Amino acid sequence: MQIIFLLIGIIGLVMFVFGIKTLIKNYRNEIISELKLTENEINFQKIGTYSISVVGGSYANNLGNFETQITHNETKLNTIEKNLKFKFHYKGRLATEFYSFEIENLGIHKIFIKNIEDLEVKESMLVSKRLFQKKLPIEKIGLIVKETSSSSKFIIGLLMTVFGINISIWGIILTFNPQLIG
Repeated sequence: MQIIFLLIGIIGLVMFVFGIKTLIKNYRNEIISELKLTENEINFQKIGTYSISVVGGSYANNLGNFETQITHNETKLNTIEKNLKFKFHYKGRLATEFYSFEIENLGIHKIFIKNIEDLEVKESMLVSKRLFQKKLPIEKIGLIVKETSSSSKFIIGLLMTVFGINISIWGIILTFNPQLIG
């Protein structure tokens, strides 16, 4: 019985290591470029998932017609507003991942920002504080492009980390104290 508990502990430890590895990879995603609020050209040198992030506040919301268009050789790429808007720090300011898109062809892509005035950015994530805050002026808002991973990869990494450490600890405890379950 103790061998089974030891194997469970080892499996939990492996889950924990893979979960931490996924979270660290997500944390270390590279910043590709800062965007101007008009037209931008970016040379993508890696295929993958990227995000357009709003710098300046912890809450960002599209009030209407704010959008970004990305084209490569006159072909428009799909940009998707992220459901889980992850936060991170960029040059001492809080940033929020807003749109995500896939790069399948390397080379120069054009990014157009439209209706930036419809982007609502506030400093607080708390609804009770946000109700009384004014929208940040456009001059205090920045946009960047960075590598990202899908929300599902982040959630899987987080769950593997939490459950992995729990399974590992219980496996080790039950290996040395099997009388606890019976």
